[in-house]
Amino acid sequence: MKSRRWMAIAGIVSLALILGFMGTAIAQEKKAPKVIAIGSGPVGGGFNMIVMGLSKYWEKDLGITGQVVPATPKDSLLRFQAGRLDVFISPSSWYNAAWKGEEKMGFKDPIKDVRIMFHIYSNPFYVITLKKSGIKNISDLKGKRVGSGPAQDTWEKIIGDKFEANGLKFFGDNPDFKKTWANYSDMARMLGDGTLDACVAMYEGLTPQPATQQLMQEQELRAVEWDPAIFKKFEGAYFPPAVIKKELLPFLEKDHRCFEGGVAAFACGAKVDEKLIYDLTKSMHKNLNQLASENPFWKYPIKYPEIITADYGVPYHPGAVKYWKEAGLWKGK
Repeated sequence: MKSRRWMAIAGIVSLALILGFMGTAIAQEKKAPKVIAIGSGPVGGGFNMIVMGLSKYWEKDLGITGQVVPATPKDSLLRFQAGRLDVFISPSSWYNAAWKGEEKMGFKDPIKDVRIMFHIYSNPFYVITLKKSGIKNISDLKGKRVGSGPAQDTWEKIIGDKFEANGLKFFGDNPDFKKTWANYSDMARMLGDGTLDACVAMYEGLTPQPATQQLMQEQELRAVEWDPAIFKKFEGAYFPPAVIKKELLPFLEKDHRCFEGGVAAFACGAKVDEKLIYDLTKSMHKNLNQLASENPFWKYPIKYPEIITADYGVPYHPGAVKYWKEAGLWKGK
């Protein structure tokens, strides 16, 4: 009997020790760095560069490791909808289309779970060519090789109707120019070596994309002019008319009329922990000056702080609202 009693006592002690160790392990696990999946933009674009830079500070301040997932805006939203992203960067044009369930933009069902953390800058898109090419107007691209965007499914919806309105057949079996789909770095490289005659680019905040900046150092560029008559047609569209000021691009001879790609924003899900979003938002704002010294894309919200909490039709996350109210930048309800 004594031996059985001692065995029972030993078993209870062992169980207590095991549970104690498990409790310690669980406590340690809770203290371990979190990992979040962050949707960024295509390689060679500013979105990718921005996410990489900010995730470094999130890891430093909060112990959160960011798994950066490059993708087009549409793909990031669809991955978010499928539960594969925690946080992502998106132009306002795309998150609005997702919020409304715009089927022609590729969203069969509205994605009502999207919540905004903060906006950063405007990013109009335009078409560039080498100055020596002799190409001046969009109509001159007939029969040429044109880098039409990082992903066909996305960029056909962004730019296809603009080319059609400008008199160039874009859709169908026999378009008026040869379309090439590649990331921004590859399009800039192919434009530089003559593989392409022109390609789309984006102006992000107060600066061109990294790929365009590098090409500017190697070649003389020109912004290809759209027919002014088409701009009125696209007022109020997801990608409305925009203007890049002459002083912002060295190769512009005048203000350049083009189209808005959307105001860049960090977004998350409605059910993401309020404290987590508060902490992520606070970390960005606390490090904003340092981010701007490392990456010119972050200079825009310093120069125009009202952009940070601007209303583009989709609600902000409560955690972000809480921080922006504390920071004195919240203008909403």
